[in-house]
Amino acid sequence: MRILFLAAALLCPLLLAAQPIRSAPLRIMPIGDSITEGDNGGYRYPLFQKLTATIGMPNFVGRRNGRLSDPAEMPDNDHEGYSAYRIDEIASGQGFWSAPPIEVRLKDWDPAVVTIHAGTNDAQQNYYFDGDASIGMPSAIERLNDLVERIRAYNPATTIIVAQIIPANAPASDRTIRYVEKLNRQIPGLVARHQALGHRVSMVDCYTPMLAYPNPDGIHPSAAGAQVMARVFFEGMKAVGAIPVNADPGRDDGLHQVDSHSNVSSTPWTLVPNLIRAGSATLAGVESSGYAGRHPLAVLNDGTLASASNDKDALSTTTFTLNTSSHRNGYDITEIRTMAGMPIAANGDERAHQAYEVWWSTVDAPQRFERLGDFHHIMVNREERASQLLISRLDAQPMMRRAKAIQFRFVEPPLRQFGFFGIQSPVRYREIEVIGSATRTAMSTSCQARAARCL
Repeated sequence: MRILFLAAALLCPLLLAAQPIRSAPLRIMPIGDSITEGDNGGYRYPLFQKLTATIGMPNFVGRRNGRLSDPAEMPDNDHEGYSAYRIDEIASGQGFWSAPPIEVRLKDWDPAVVTIHAGTNDAQQNYYFDGDASIGMPSAIERLNDLVERIRAYNPATTIIVAQIIPANAPASDRTIRYVEKLNRQIPGLVARHQALGHRVSMVDCYTPMLAYPNPDGIHPSAAGAQVMARVFFEGMKAVGAIPVNADPGRDDGLHQVDSHSNVSSTPWTLVPNLIRAGSATLAGVESSGYAGRHPLAVLNDGTLASASNDKDALSTTTFTLNTSSHRNGYDITEIRTMAGMPIAANGDERAHQAYEVWWSTVDAPQRFERLGDFHHIMVNREERASQLLISRLDAQPMMRRAKAIQFRFVEPPLRQFGFFGIQSPVRYREIEVIGSATRTAMSTSCQARAARCL
């Protein structure tokens, strides 16, 4: 469902009503340098407030986390602002912060909207404005276009909002001031070329309104300037017309993934009978390796939400083998549900992340496991207490046919940088459910030849 921003503003009181379970909010990735990182939340905090008041609380996403410098009352501190990074470094990730390439960060966080405010550090370094063909160095506008194009190529449905960057002023050098002015004059042409090709790229002007709000140090906006930037980006999002829609995180594996979370309870979910519940006649056995937590992994399929696993390393494998003695054709698996979370710890640990790969084998090749896909849920904000992933196919057909065993390979969630340190948040899985039924017909000869790959 696509809702206009104006209509969403009228619906917002209903959207914000306390609900025990909520669907995934709009994922927005603010990309840039120290201006995006900001001081005391920079422009991100007032933009977050404006969006929350209009469409409900968004989910700001990114590898960087500003909890050290953001206001204590700001619940969502994730972003993609890399202090001192030029445009090319933002795209490549290479530099002081040692981030992966932009495509990896996009896969990790999967934003529906990306805002870009980049180029100030190119200006401060007077970095190859016109490029240098002799060394293969593209110009500043070509570097910016490369960033935009890589984001667009990853997911053409992403809404990309490119800013004409804020002005520089004294005590910044005249050279820096002129570089910013020249770059901004070229950005409308970059955006127009993308729009002519039907790309979801638009522009906002952060330069003109900020002329009335000089930067105290010549480069970074004041608190009043940050408010202006937030208003510009907010108006730019409204100009898109309809609220963008999060992409389906399961799409790369041909699957449908639904994320839900709760800020109210650690155990809001209703469990259902399933093939791997302890004591079920359909479960033949459970094997685990690599688990170093205190609580036994039996909590993963005990049919309750009372306890959670607690492996901080989150690097373990659990295999559920189904009982095929009376169902020799195996089982058709239609849905997987995983639940995680605990009350927020006093030290601020976030405990509702999830990250795992699913592998499976068939009755025809029980020792050969094939990969179904990798799935993860990154907490929406610090207030989140619980999360649930539902994995299925859009056409409601089985994801696996003639299944013999289902294997969960738990991995670390995508790393976030908290100041100079990486955040490896604990993972607290409460229950795993595998839903399906006995396969009713034998596999065809051609399908047997493909064994576990046949769906």
